[in-house]
Amino acid sequence: MARPIGLLRAGYPYLKTLGMRRITNFPYDVAFGADETVYVLLRTAGVAEIRVWTFDDAEQLTDDLISIGGYGKEEGQFEWPVQIITNEKGQIFVSDEANHKISIFNPDGEFVSRWGTVGSDKGEFVGPAGISFNPEGDLLVVDARNNRIQTYSQDGEFKSQFGYAGDAPGEFQNPWGIHVDENGLIYVADWGNDRVQVLSPDGDPQIMISGATPDGLKIKNPTGVAVDDHGDIYISDWGNNRVLQYDSSGRYVWRFLGDASLSRAARTYMLTNARSNRIREMANLEEEKYLRFPTSVRIDSQFRLCIADHHRYRLQVYQKEAIELDQNTISEPLRNHTLSVN
Repeated sequence: MARPIGLLRAGYPYLKTLGMRRITNFPYDVAFGADETVYVLLRTAGVAEIRVWTFDDAEQLTDDLISIGGYGKEEGQFEWPVQIITNEKGQIFVSDEANHKISIFNPDGEFVSRWGTVGSDKGEFVGPAGISFNPEGDLLVVDARNNRIQTYSQDGEFKSQFGYAGDAPGEFQNPWGIHVDENGLIYVADWGNDRVQVLSPDGDPQIMISGATPDGLKIKNPTGVAVDDHGDIYISDWGNNRVLQYDSSGRYVWRFLGDASLSRAARTYMLTNARSNRIREMANLEEEKYLRFPTSVRIDSQFRLCIADHHRYRLQVYQKEAIELDQNTISEPLRNHTLSVN
């Protein structure tokens, strides 16, 4: 898909909330499947599984929940999972930084295989975190504790690596999330260096996103990064409880602080719990809408932005509204391209 030369950005309204406590406890990452399926990776002490959910936020109670995996060290289990993605066949890939493995499941949630060797030599990793496919179908793995990015086949055959510990361009300190776009550009959430780096397919630095936003806050411990089909970049600014949006050049566009309402599932649950309704009636609800330690951000083919609102046990979903522009509807670049829109 060719990117437009410009966008008429109409807005980014809040769409809905998915999940609730008991259903999506401590969501860590999100992936998309067929037929509006949403895979929610859950992680907290003693809990590690994939919740199979839907954009409809079906009115399901505990006995009806569908899960993949579970907590443990055995095949088909996770101990401290970090990211989840799907390939063109619908297979599900999950990184596990405690088991030092990449686990693979089929679209029905059945375990297929896993691979990974702990260590610091080529083809080994310590604490695999972010994972993403490149245009060739290979899997890039953030080798967090070794401060590098490695490339493997989907079966686990080592191909290449780049990166070292440090704070210079192309170096990392405990990197976390990763995204590879359709052109092969690599976006890495460089957690310990409080920045996102954009690199060429060979690992050469291209763009650094790290400065302060208009509110004066600098990016702090970013955990996730995603790129949509327009080239817009989204960052889970974990340390500041927000998600940031930039254009493909690294220019700041927008911030998301949270606008959550009760999900459909939560409303169904609350209507069966009189005591909980009384407590909620007495509470200050304003703070409830805000993000709290968002760990991941994903955007689907319909430009629905899903934020894993980790400490509030839910996903917040926004809908991008933008019109693609061509040479007839947008002028040539201006000499001074920095404008404020009031």
